[in-house]
Amino acid sequence: MTRPLARFVRIGVITTFACAFGCGGGGGSRAVLLPAETFHWIRQPISFCPPPSRWERQGDNGGGLLGVHFILRGGGGQVMSVSAFRLYAERDRREAIARLIARQDSLTRREFLHELSLARPRTDEPLSEREAEASQAINAALDRAMSSVLDDQPGFAVANLESALRASRDYEPTLEDLLPLIRLQPQRMQEPDRWKLGYARDTVISEVPAFATDDTLYAPEQKLLYQEVFWVVNGCAFKATYQGLEANLPVFKDVVETIRFPQGGHVAAN
Repeated sequence: MTRPLARFVRIGVITTFACAFGCGGGGGSRAVLLPAETFHWIRQPISFCPPPSRWERQGDNGGGLLGVHFILRGGGGQVMSVSAFRLYAERDRREAIARLIARQDSLTRREFLHELSLARPRTDEPLSEREAEASQAINAALDRAMSSVLDDQPGFAVANLESALRASRDYEPTLEDLLPLIRLQPQRMQEPDRWKLGYARDTVISEVPAFATDDTLYAPEQKLLYQEVFWVVNGCAFKATYQGLEANLPVFKDVVETIRFPQGGHVAAN
């Protein structure tokens, strides 16, 4: 990623009333965003003010994402979205291991071993060397926990589960880890020749490190801007995307300016 870190926007405190922001440029009237909403798609919540009602809302639950699309009525394919990367969030096993520790006294041996198998992290196609090492440590501790249960040593089983939990807390994916997997790569698209990569940069949005891109989509009818912003907060990846004409880009920027990551989610360091 490019260095040094650039300041893109600085944002203040979340508001719960309707958010009014300008469309910018050309001296036109300002778009009024809808009241802020908080979405619990994955472990780390996200909140933002949706665009005006002329942008029709649709859910997004495909390609490993959970989020929402806003399609401009009569806009000929202009759309913006805010999404969480569900598949990457599900690789985190902290909640599953902590839940097993809390329930271990109430589970039969068979139930315990089944829940233990569900708590294991994925080891195929690791996101980074650090994740591979953490997964190995977690699985080794879970193996010891399984042996302790089979040997009727519940105290040792709990101790090994706690070791697994500590190992799971030692790793969180970072923006640097995930960016090669989540940013636009034309060769992965169905018609790669329609996509042109443009300016990309490190930035800070909502006082959280982010990565923003300005690309282009050559649609059959017209050339469209394709802009994305990526964050990784508390080990959870998010993106905001705009596909449309320059005239409507300020509305997308206004929405992005309202994005927050509430409940004290900490930022995984690069």
